[in-house]
Amino acid sequence: MDATGQIAAGRQAADAHPRPHGVSLRLLALGGAALVWLAIFAIIASVLLLNARSAVREETLSAFRLASAFATMRLPTDFERRDMMAEARSIAADIESQRHVAAELRDARGRPVALPPAPAAPPEAAPRWFAALLAPQPQSDLIPVTQYPNVLGVLEIRTDPQDEIAEAWADVRLILPLMAATALAAIGVTMAVTALVLRRLGLLGAALARMRAGDLAVRAPQTGLTELAHLSDGVNALASHLADERARNRSLQGRMMALAEAERARIASDLHDGIGPQLFALQAAVAQAGQRAAPLDDPPLAAALDAVSRHAGAIRDSARAAIDDLRLAPAEGASLAEMLQELAIEFTEIAPGVEIALDTPPALPEPDEAGRIALYRFVRESVLNALRHAQPTRVRVTLAQAGGALLAQVEDDGPGPAAAGSAGAGRKGLGQAGMRDRASALGGRYLPPRREGAVTVTEFRLPDAGPTDQGLDR
Repeated sequence: MDATGQIAAGRQAADAHPRPHGVSLRLLALGGAALVWLAIFAIIASVLLLNARSAVREETLSAFRLASAFATMRLPTDFERRDMMAEARSIAADIESQRHVAAELRDARGRPVALPPAPAAPPEAAPRWFAALLAPQPQSDLIPVTQYPNVLGVLEIRTDPQDEIAEAWADVRLILPLMAATALAAIGVTMAVTALVLRRLGLLGAALARMRAGDLAVRAPQTGLTELAHLSDGVNALASHLADERARNRSLQGRMMALAEAERARIASDLHDGIGPQLFALQAAVAQAGQRAAPLDDPPLAAALDAVSRHAGAIRDSARAAIDDLRLAPAEGASLAEMLQELAIEFTEIAPGVEIALDTPPALPEPDEAGRIALYRFVRESVLNALRHAQPTRVRVTLAQAGGALLAQVEDDGPGPAAAGSAGAGRKGLGQAGMRDRASALGGRYLPPRREGAVTVTEFRLPDAGPTDQGLDR
């Protein structure tokens, strides 16, 4: 099975169990990476804005001071006979052409004097919100233009940070997209690593799901990640330990079942050797008493002796049935197929009007002693239940290897299982409880009688029967 199939199998097995409430690791990684990068973005943006604001303030203030000093030094004195307004207009034009400052010349009536156009186009203006964030406190200086004794006008010098703010905006427009691209790349790498880890965890989960389902031969794959490799080693060690414990438990169960069968055989032998001769002697004595009483012509005595003889015969039959139930098989060391063949012959003698069919593939693997006992007991109990309670005309016993399990199946064409509370339900219930206990002890599964079309089907499965799959021929 490939990795995708293992993950799908693990998810299917996990769906059968309630999932704990929690946060998805993928969602947690995405949210955590996004929050971290939002915080980094906010910090870097704040630092950029603070540095830009400080740079705009320092550059603008320095240019304003230089422009004020330049105007003061170049403007002629009041007593020189020169065109003071022309000089002031030239100074204002020079200042206007400088960065970070602006100049305006007004005449004595307060009307602005036209200045020559700026030699270069100003940079692209920044948005208002950005300019409001970086704009420093405005500064201005008024320098009167005089020629003694008249005031001809005034030269106003103001700070103008728009070009510096525009440069800062150009830098921000370049840096912030790079930061966003870096954030997206980092989040993508985080999600890729998370997906890789989740995929490896999915493989581990699929292996654990199969182990939980009973397949302890599966092993967690090595993922190539050091931390997960340690986890895989721990899971595999746990699976090996559980497999060893299962094998040990099955060995103990097999020994217990073998001892139980030996004890049943001993009890059967004791019953046969102890009660058998006594019942034979009782029947012989009753027969002799009947012969002695025949000449007496005493009908009540003859009836009493006949009743004693019938009861003795019934006790003998019950004892024989109990001995047959306790005895495992007619041959020691026989294979399961041979045991079932002898059992089919015995059933044919018990119910000659019922067709007993046995289907056993030639390449069927032989189970261990505990499995052999459990399967034999299942077939014997199931066929006896069918013969006693269902009155079938045909019973079929099938052995097959299906899905890595050894499967025994008994079919009969009787009317179906007895209803709960009926006369035969109690006896079959005890037998079914015993078969269910045997299956559970060996890690198998017992399916009680059920109707499938016109037949009643009972199944018994034992695990680890071999790698092939011969199936059932219905």
